[in-house]
Amino acid sequence: MTEQGYPPRQSSHSGHFGSGGHSGHTGNPGRPSRPRAAQESRNDGWQVLGAFEPGSDEDSDLPPWAIPGGIEPMRPARRATRTAEAEPAAPEIAAEEPRTVRSARSGGSGRRPGRSRAAATRRRRSRRRLTTWGSVAVVAAVIAVAVYYLTEPSTPTHPYVTTLQKGEFRTVPNACRLIAPSALSQYLNGRPSKSVQTFAAAAKSECTFQVDAKTFRELDITMQAYTPSLIAPGNGSATSYARYTFAQTRQVLATPPKGAAQPPASIKPLSGPGSQAFAAVQLYRQRSKTDLVIVLVQLHNVLITVKLWASVGGSFGSVSIPQLQGYAEAAARTTATAVSSQPPVT
Repeated sequence: MTEQGYPPRQSSHSGHFGSGGHSGHTGNPGRPSRPRAAQESRNDGWQVLGAFEPGSDEDSDLPPWAIPGGIEPMRPARRATRTAEAEPAAPEIAAEEPRTVRSARSGGSGRRPGRSRAAATRRRRSRRRLTTWGSVAVVAAVIAVAVYYLTEPSTPTHPYVTTLQKGEFRTVPNACRLIAPSALSQYLNGRPSKSVQTFAAAAKSECTFQVDAKTFRELDITMQAYTPSLIAPGNGSATSYARYTFAQTRQVLATPPKGAAQPPASIKPLSGPGSQAFAAVQLYRQRSKTDLVIVLVQLHNVLITVKLWASVGGSFGSVSIPQLQGYAEAAARTTATAVSSQPPVT
């Protein structure tokens, strides 16, 4: 700070009034004349200003001792102002400079290079671990599959059959032309009054013979050549389908479904005609007495069904069950022989 002292003395000007003299200015006789050259400043730091010089009315140019609030140094005040103005900007510069440097070093990403390198190293290690363990898992799976197929016992495959096989039949004979007239008269206990062919096709034929005189008898002969099917168990061949139907029919005759009008049948297996055969006897005892004998024969893929009906009692007389069964078995053997004479698949 500048030391305060006494106010400077007023300098003597040559333009002041002397004793009885006049000033060089005629407009204001009581005012001293101003010097033409600016007065030199003293070396002690004080500046002498004339009371009537230009700018003397501004407070900033007054001498320190003329300030009402006291004498304060001007230079420290200016330094404090500059420091106060510069201080708020200093933290921003300090905060921005490391960020700019980090951004320039890390390629503009805003991350420190050490962290970026560490993250890249971790990623490379993760990729290597994934590749290693993935390769190990693939190799283990391949080895497991190979061991499974090498140690598994070879089981025969059963491909489904879609065509007729050797020995099977494509067609069946006409059911109405199989039994001789003399045999029909014996089976029906009289000459047939009528014969009706209810179904005629290459793979299936059905015919009905009936006598309605002193006795009532009816003979039904059905032949069907089965074709390969996926609903049959086994390999789905035509023979498997016929065998499956044979078993199902036998089951229904032995145990009829609930509510069925037919009574349970007594079943006896037969030997001779076809691959397998049986005879079933059913006795209907409701409004009228009727005996029914069924003979079922399976020959390769052909199923033969012979039914012989006989009404008993009243005007029809009595019927022998063994005799009916013998007639039905004879008709079934004749039919099986006619089927065997058909050309089989080679």
